[in-house]
Amino acid sequence: MRNGLRTHRPAAALVLAASATLAVAFPSAAADPVAVALVVRAGRVSAAVDLAPVLPKDLEGTLGNGLRNVVAILVAVVPADGSAPPAAHARVLEVLYDVWEETWAVTIRDPQSPSGRRQVLRTPAELHRMLARAADADLGPAAGLPAGPFTVDVRIDVNPVSPELLAQTREYLAGAARPAGSSRSVLGTIAGYLLREPDEEGESLFFRSRTLTAAGVQP
Repeated sequence: MRNGLRTHRPAAALVLAASATLAVAFPSAAADPVAVALVVRAGRVSAAVDLAPVLPKDLEGTLGNGLRNVVAILVAVVPADGSAPPAAHARVLEVLYDVWEETWAVTIRDPQSPSGRRQVLRTPAELHRMLARAADADLGPAAGLPAGPFTVDVRIDVNPVSPELLAQTREYLAGAARPAGSSRSVLGTIAGYLLREPDEEGESLFFRSRTLTAAGVQP
């Protein structure tokens, strides 16, 4: 799968092992890497992912169809040696265009706001700016970064219709609000759904950063 292209792949090749660990087999990306900056704040790694140059030009139009649209986003730290990702982050956007007011109502659900926070965007430019930063993520303690090289991989599903995916994402977000956080098995299950073959009416986008190292993360 190349960056930003819709593809359909055999589902069996993408489903995680029954143990539902975070051993995610992301497809290879041949296009230019997406810009990712990692910064450590208070001992935790924040990823700033710039999707602005790579988002499909018609995405805003797709989300302005007057229907309820769902955008599911997974961000993962993927070691170059193929071992299980030590960190990942999930976010779900619900987007509804008001044809009378000509505005986009966006509800964002992530570990910071499991119940959702709402924004009203009044122009396509505002919507584009919000989508361009939708993969920004808290990737957990800096000590959890791999010792060797890694990439930050981003998977975006537009209008995933799997009720299992949405149910598992809600469970993950509910767990993230607790002190102990979500279990690796729940997040691994979410990753499994996100990496399955897309539905015919959905769209899957895949992006990968350049190779990074823990030593190169900004303090």
